[in-house]
Amino acid sequence: MPCAALLLQKTMPFINTRHPLINTLVTQRILLILLLLAGLPVSGSAAEVNVPSYTLKLVKNLVDPQTASEFDCRERVYLMTTWFKVYGEHRITARWFNPEGTLQDQGHLDFVGQQKETDGWLALEFLNVETRSASTHLNAEVAKFYGKWKVRVFLDNNFLEEREFFVRCK
Repeated sequence: MPCAALLLQKTMPFINTRHPLINTLVTQRILLILLLLAGLPVSGSAAEVNVPSYTLKLVKNLVDPQTASEFDCRERVYLMTTWFKVYGEHRITARWFNPEGTLQDQGHLDFVGQQKETDGWLALEFLNVETRSASTHLNAEVAKFYGKWKVRVFLDNNFLEEREFFVRCK
């Protein structure tokens, strides 16, 4: 006889714990109550999710990383990350969505956190923006880059947040 049913039989002898269905149901309920009282997770799906402490910012260059919300299509868009007290192997994923809402590009950065702070970056670069004849003339295709973009950031395939920025082609 399971331990929970034995406990039930001693504390509440009027319940027939010999019946298999009652025995199973009572045992499950008592175990659930004991787990709740002990502060343990009730099931494997109730695992605790730890959201890391981090900062994200979009910048035009890595030398002087000032936060920006508007970019020229000739520039790279850098997503700078700083992770605080994130240890072990991890993967950052940036999914870049164009103004039409279509996934334009996706980048990954694998890192091993070994310090209190771990910095990294990913970049979006607009290719074939200028014509070959003159570097000052923009290709006619750049119109598709103009507008509000979004980047969705993931850590180990867990969504963290979404940032918006604007791209112009001057």
